[in-house]
Amino acid sequence: MQLWRLYRAAHGPGLDGVGGFHAAGRWHPLGGWVVYFGASAAIVVLEKLAHINPDVLPRDLVLGRFEADVSLEELAPPFDTHDIAKTRSYGAAFLESQRSCVLRVPSMVLPEEFNLVFNPQHPDAGKIRSVSRRHFSFDQRLL
Repeated sequence: MQLWRLYRAAHGPGLDGVGGFHAAGRWHPLGGWVVYFGASAAIVVLEKLAHINPDVLPRDLVLGRFEADVSLEELAPPFDTHDIAKTRSYGAAFLESQRSCVLRVPSMVLPEEFNLVFNPQHPDAGKIRSVSRRHFSFDQRLL
């Protein structure tokens, strides 16, 4: 499976999941080990635009592609992804259960695309590897 991530060079790819202790996300409450990836390069770019102030974009962004041969769980439809309490509860249960290493969920930015919720505490988490990375800057027409 391919996983994409847009991250700051100063902080590295963040595969340890410590970011979940600094902020809650759609699929986890504050205080949990988690890493968010996208299933495509395009969705990680759109997600970053949706979650950051364009006036203070970091200049050290890196677009990374990763591969992992790990278990994948798909969110079973129908599921109300707009109810953040419900998504956080579902994600927390997924992470705690360790039944799969990755949960595939629709993006709120573009529901036809997918985000990947990676459990860095899963026994197979060490199977992820970096395949490529490059400096990334946003095309000014998007800002």
